[in-house]
Amino acid sequence: MSDRGPCIARAAYAFPAESRSVRELEAAGLLQSDATTLEHFGFAQVHVATSETPYELALRAASAVLAEHGAEAESVDLLLYCGTPALAFAARGAPDDPAGSLATMDRFRYPATRLQYDLGMTRASVMALDQLACTTLLSAARLARALCLSEGLDRVLCVSAEFVPSRCGREAIYNCTSDAACAVLVEREGTRNRIVGSVQVTKGYYWECDERREEIVASYFPTARYVIAETVRQAGWSAGDVDWVIPHNVSARSWRILWGLLGFPAARLWSCNIARDGHTLAGDNFINLRDALDSGAVHQGDRLILFSYGYGAHWTALALEA
Repeated sequence: MSDRGPCIARAAYAFPAESRSVRELEAAGLLQSDATTLEHFGFAQVHVATSETPYELALRAASAVLAEHGAEAESVDLLLYCGTPALAFAARGAPDDPAGSLATMDRFRYPATRLQYDLGMTRASVMALDQLACTTLLSAARLARALCLSEGLDRVLCVSAEFVPSRCGREAIYNCTSDAACAVLVEREGTRNRIVGSVQVTKGYYWECDERREEIVASYFPTARYVIAETVRQAGWSAGDVDWVIPHNVSARSWRILWGLLGFPAARLWSCNIARDGHTLAGDNFINLRDALDSGAVHQGDRLILFSYGYGAHWTALALEA
């Protein structure tokens, strides 16, 4: 085994074919706030599925990450799926009736096992993560790292695909949401993006999101600051060592507030995708990491913090050495 440890070997993502501006979403009655407010918070457009299913995008992202990395399907030891199984095969506009599916054998039609079959990952075992909201894919990478170290797994494929239910609109507390899928390949022996720290804090008191909305907003910033500081400490860094924060795509305004609390004197925030992609739920951090690497903004040896918050309520961060 190399002395580097588990790494994020590659990330790939898939978006639906259509995008809509926040003005179009407002006209369609899919926002709680007005479009001007969301534009002020940094949002311009989101990706909206019309005929695609979460499974189709998951398969596209997973296939891409294996092909781009040159990894054979048979080399994957574990598939970690993140998403909502009951809706994985439902196209936009189809009846969202997971309760009805529970009364039939359809409840055993899992997207994780279908992905294993369709991708030809005959050696891979399968697990799934749920109830972590927008932190699910970060938590999957954390679990993948732990299993690489404890069980000697060589490759773990983490896949997230989650659409906004059609009746729910496109806004969650001043955040404009996209449909997307993202796949992340974690390797025990890699050359880039080594995972050197991870911290998760869950505060079950906030499980009732609507009822405790104002309290969640009040708790968000101090808890986020604590989790990020703990992740920096676990990585063995100081605040001055951080080069980049790769964010979740919540509003640019909230990041300006949090940025003032973090005390990272030399770090930069890779926020390019907030306007063009919106909040892609669990995929944000790794979609942003992929784009930041492809753009040349992040260089080998840079020290990165990936942070996300998920209703439920979870605060999660990873430290990576690029």
